[in-house]
Amino acid sequence: MYKTQTPATDWYFVHPNAVEGKPPIVHQIALWAQKEDGETIGLIAAGERYQVAKERKTPHLVSVPPVAGRNIHLSELTKQEREQANKRGQLDIARV
Repeated sequence: MYKTQTPATDWYFVHPNAVEGKPPIVHQIALWAQKEDGETIGLIAAGERYQVAKERKTPHLVSVPPVAGRNIHLSELTKQEREQANKRGQLDIARV
């Protein structure tokens, strides 16, 4: 359970792809959540759209993956990171 939850407008978690030479993985952060111990974490959507539609999985939020990465604001995303977010349906490239 979390003590507080705050919307995370225009924030992303970016980490390198496990496959060398592939573009980075970009997750849109939905919420900042403060845990009972005071630590603040980013929560992202679990499951891709196809899983929700075809496999009838319930969308839910999970903490960012336990990999080396960074929380970054939309205004600081590189062109490649923006393109990756757009491919995942997390960013309307025309908006920025």
